[in-house]
Amino acid sequence: MLIGMGIVFLFLVMLIGAVKLVAYLVTNFFPEELPATAARPTPAPVPNGVTPTVTAAITAAVHQHRAK
Repeated sequence: MLIGMGIVFLFLVMLIGAVKLVAYLVTNFFPEELPATAARPTPAPVPNGVTPTVTAAITAAVHQHRAK
């Protein structure tokens, strides 16, 4: 029983070593190329989380409702 557990332990250690070796080889010989992305302007953060467009739409809807 002890021999069987030792063989399984040895196999698992070898498996972990093989996986780490493959990961090392892949990252060194096949580096990931990041695609070039165009720089997009980021909108300015709004303090309350509602954009000016949404605020204008809500204001127009309230005025239209009150006019009825």
